[in-house]
Amino acid sequence: MVGLVLLAACGGDDASTTTTTTPDGTTLAEVTTTTGGGGFTDVDPCGLATPEMVSAAFGGAASADEPGALPIICNYTIEGGSSASVAVYYYGIAPNWDGIRAGFESNREGTTDVPGIGDAAFYPNDAGPTELVVLAGDVVFSVSAGFDGSDEVNADVAELAAAIAAAVGG
Repeated sequence: MVGLVLLAACGGDDASTTTTTTPDGTTLAEVTTTTGGGGFTDVDPCGLATPEMVSAAFGGAASADEPGALPIICNYTIEGGSSASVAVYYYGIAPNWDGIRAGFESNREGTTDVPGIGDAAFYPNDAGPTELVVLAGDVVFSVSAGFDGSDEVNADVAELAAAIAAAVGG
């Protein structure tokens, strides 16, 4: 459902490279984004978080990253954590932020700002704080634990989103 709100960016073929490093210095991945040809980006969303980051946020043991049904999704199964699973979505680059947010506004019952995570963050009103969409540096991503969150799960979503934002420079 979240994948349906993707909006194609306009413009030519632009490229930028971001090396994702966790606060402890672990390099996750070099994320190269390119836009053009319809505005889709070439990024592995599994390069935004590690299973260790997921476990640190949600407790329990997180599986190795599992590509999702769409190329913008990376799934993690969590055994013994506050949530059974979490997904990380890669939505694009900073210049697309306004269009991405407009898609959520139109398709997900509006949005609510969340201060203190990345450069900007919001949750879609239909999911609440169980899903956070974040702008951090040049990267727009989300962390989602589904629609049935508790206060604990919501806090863990925020913790993982903040860790990813710190790693990508936001």
